[in-house]
Amino acid sequence: METEEEKILKEDEKNIFYEQQQALRNVFEKLDMSKVAFVGGIADYINLRDYYDMPVNDLDIIYEDEAVLSPIQEEDGITRFYSRFYNKGKEVLVSEYFVNNRNVHTDYYKRVFSEIRLTQSPLLGQMVWHATFNEMKEFHNTQIPEVTSQVMGHKYEWKRLYKHSKKASLYNNVCYLQEKQLLQTLKK
Repeated sequence: METEEEKILKEDEKNIFYEQQQALRNVFEKLDMSKVAFVGGIADYINLRDYYDMPVNDLDIIYEDEAVLSPIQEEDGITRFYSRFYNKGKEVLVSEYFVNNRNVHTDYYKRVFSEIRLTQSPLLGQMVWHATFNEMKEFHNTQIPEVTSQVMGHKYEWKRLYKHSKKASLYNNVCYLQEKQLLQTLKK
């Protein structure tokens, strides 16, 4: 009989591209996973994997103390950029992990964990912290009006608006289906 953890591991290995799996394992090996949390695509993947097949392209990680990133800095290198998106703390640290002549970007954002709803779930057999379903749903829904062409002007990227619109609709659809199921249960 397959355990829930084994089932999730098989699903993760099937649904996450090989290069991203290797980049995740690199992060698992080098960072103290109790001091970082996943947001962005990884959090979306974890939150929605029971409902949808979602690709994982890059990794988005939040941290409180930059010192926890020193193993990545020493072995893979980190470059400091200023993000023109997402107003909270405009700085983003970026590392690249190379596998099979491809690179996987990991973006690191400094955040105060107490201001973000976090939970733990398994990912590739490892327990990780990540933004909750409701946190990511709220994020995508609030990003839509902030990334329109009218607001962004010359910085507008239709792909960014599409991404947030699509993910917001996925979260909203799950909530709708859950509410519909609740109503049907109450009617019985």
